[in-house]
Amino acid sequence: MVVFGTPIRTSAISLARYAEIIGYADCAFFGVAHPGNDNFACREIWTKPQRDEVRFHLSEAQAEIEKVIGYPLSPKWIANEVHPFRYKIVTRMTNVIELGIQAVANIQFAAATDLTGDPATVTIATALTSTGGIKVYYPGTAEEIYPSDMVISGGNLVISIPKCRLVQYLLLDNPSNGLLYTDSIYQATVDVKRYYNDPSQQIKIVWPHGCNSACSSSGCSRYTESACGVILDPEIGEISYQFATYSGGSWTQKRYICCTGEPQKIEISYRAGTQELEAIAESAIVRLAHSKMPSEPCGCDMVKNMWRRDATIPQILSVERLECPFGLSNGAWIAWKFAGQLAVDRMSVL
Repeated sequence: MVVFGTPIRTSAISLARYAEIIGYADCAFFGVAHPGNDNFACREIWTKPQRDEVRFHLSEAQAEIEKVIGYPLSPKWIANEVHPFRYKIVTRMTNVIELGIQAVANIQFAAATDLTGDPATVTIATALTSTGGIKVYYPGTAEEIYPSDMVISGGNLVISIPKCRLVQYLLLDNPSNGLLYTDSIYQATVDVKRYYNDPSQQIKIVWPHGCNSACSSSGCSRYTESACGVILDPEIGEISYQFATYSGGSWTQKRYICCTGEPQKIEISYRAGTQELEAIAESAIVRLAHSKMPSEPCGCDMVKNMWRRDATIPQILSVERLECPFGLSNGAWIAWKFAGQLAVDRMSVL
């Protein structure tokens, strides 16, 4: 899915959270001229290309850090990760949360937004008891909308969204002087989805060819058996498994395996990462992102000073600084020290 011809990049730090971190007026950041912007030192109107650039570099910075530390900084599903056949698995990503694949439930398409107040609200009848995994999108797109709150009460899911984060999809590319807060510029409907773990697909044991006519119609296609796993050590991703079949919400051990001989490989699907992004991780992502921006971001002196702090390369560099894989700037160095320490902690566990 693309928005305005540009692939959507995601990060553990949403644009709304980034605006909060840098102390920016929410409406000004999302392209809306609001009288309350004057209450903020940072109130210059941002445009969509500027927001897109920040989102791109936040995503890029997070990916670089994750390559070093060996696990996602926000929960992520890894599907069909391949390993040589063995009786215990150690996943490539550590901090394993659960086994399974990502599933998506459409809670409601084109749910109406109540725009009478600010924040606007979306109310949907539901049998859910938790708001975990619920996300809001512009209808028919992968462009996310950032709520300020979600609660389930009296059988209803109530989602609160500040109006300035709810600008109509076709108006997201706002003019440089901003859209007027008092105009009819807000999205009338949204799509609401829930992402959750489907435990029915965890592990496949793979033979390179069909075993016989009873197991496979063709000897030139691979043969698989399903298995369920137990997480022995989530911190290092150690998994034990047994052959089993899934039905009616539970696994049943399978005692008879059609194929004989040694399987070739194992494919495992799981979710891994940190459940909550700590402040130090947020800071590392933001500072590395700033160091990657080719020019200072839009905004007031405070924001520009943050960028200069992170993008500056000191005149005198130690040998260690010169060898920093993330770059020579202050932001790159801070992020590398953060990632390096987590990598050392991970290796000490492994």
